[in-house]
Amino acid sequence: MRKWALIVLGMLLLLAVTTGVAWAQDGDQPGQAESSQPGNVLWVTLAPLLAIATGIERVLEVFWDRWEQVGAWPNRRGVDDPSRPKYVSQKRLFSHLIGTGLAIVAVGLVNARFFRLLGLDVLFSGLELFHVGIGGILDHFTVGTLVDWLLTAGIIGWGGTEITHSVIEGLVKGRNLWKEMREVQAGRMSVLDARFFNDIVVPELEKRGVDVGRVRQAFQTLRRIGVPVDVILADLTAGRIDTAIAGLESREETAAAGAALRALLEGVPPQQALEIPGVLGLLTREQRVRFLGA
Repeated sequence: MRKWALIVLGMLLLLAVTTGVAWAQDGDQPGQAESSQPGNVLWVTLAPLLAIATGIERVLEVFWDRWEQVGAWPNRRGVDDPSRPKYVSQKRLFSHLIGTGLAIVAVGLVNARFFRLLGLDVLFSGLELFHVGIGGILDHFTVGTLVDWLLTAGIIGWGGTEITHSVIEGLVKGRNLWKEMREVQAGRMSVLDARFFNDIVVPELEKRGVDVGRVRQAFQTLRRIGVPVDVILADLTAGRIDTAIAGLESREETAAAGAALRALLEGVPPQQALEIPGVLGLLTREQRVRFLGA
């Protein structure tokens, strides 16, 4: 009995430690899920499930060792031939049932539900059955909570450590692959954006006598002093740019922005200056920030 108590105590301590680490990681660093090491974060988040599966397997091993041993509690008669096919089949079935029962208890104690940890919304998650108000799995208990609880216990109880480990490893690999695919796609879009800016936007600005370097300098100056670029472009479209520049130059804190805008439009015919916002409108806000600084 002392050995059993030590095993159960060790399993509960392992569950408490791993669950505490996972929740601390998830609560203190919410942005880490999309960090440079998403796989590590996912491992830590799902560590309680692997701990539960490992603990249950150890409990079952000890249980069946004592069950088959002659003179040991709880089956003092022991088992004559543990290799008999019928006994092996029954042992496997009872192992699944006992493992699932233990998993139901363990998952309920630490509220380490599989799909909740993955951030997935289980069906009927909004259909609340009761709220006990003591913390854990019994607070705001929904039909979705019950489904998640039973599915998690079933995965652990019938699959054991091997399938739990495989599922977590597959999720980590899948998430890393998805991240790599997004990075490749982002790199491809970055190249296409640069080609679009250099091959289309820049020539269109130069046709109107506008230097891209001066546009970038003016936009960066506007951003530095807190003047919205969209407001200046609206004034330019409406033909009020001279008034806007004069207003900027009249104040000491915005005089640099007025000077940059005046240098930008120097030598540009008024009619072509009115077309500048239309050319810049070919860019998205993100592209404009990336290539022009604001």
